[in-house]
Amino acid sequence: MGGLWPLLVMTGMHRVFTPTIIQTIAETGKEGMVMPSEIGANLSLGGSSLAVAWRTKNPELRQTALAAAASAIVAGISEPALYGVAVRLKRPLVAALISGFVCGGVAGIAGLASHSMASPGLFTSVQFFDPSNPMTIVWVFGVMILAVVLSFILTLLLGFEDIPVEQEAQSEKAATAPALSV
Repeated sequence: MGGLWPLLVMTGMHRVFTPTIIQTIAETGKEGMVMPSEIGANLSLGGSSLAVAWRTKNPELRQTALAAAASAIVAGISEPALYGVAVRLKRPLVAALISGFVCGGVAGIAGLASHSMASPGLFTSVQFFDPSNPMTIVWVFGVMILAVVLSFILTLLLGFEDIPVEQEAQSEKAATAPALSV
């Protein structure tokens, strides 16, 4: 599930799981399939964006990638990293998918479960803490660190085609040009 999550977000199909998550939490007090795998997916996109920011020579792409990484890692909002960096450059998306798959599996093996519904990130990690099992704190932060580090390394290994500064300026100029000139 963690490896497919960014693809589900791209198509809007991630919202299909919302009623199931809410009902599962209401009935059992926790949800252990979708939300734990989403940790790996969100933070993997953040790690890939960090690698792009570190490696790119384009200052505008660096700025976009850093903001997207902060959004994904801190708040669990992965769309800026997904659309602004990963889809645009392609290979960082592959790195995030692989890392999300691995980290979703680790979260599942660890038995992590969410006790509320919020987009998983650093600030919302408390939703995974189980008072009856203090090791969940270690597992949550372990999965988060693994997601960022693994996707960062995979993005560097897979590489990406950097956007030249001139190309960025030309596309911006075309976007601001009048639609019809006489």
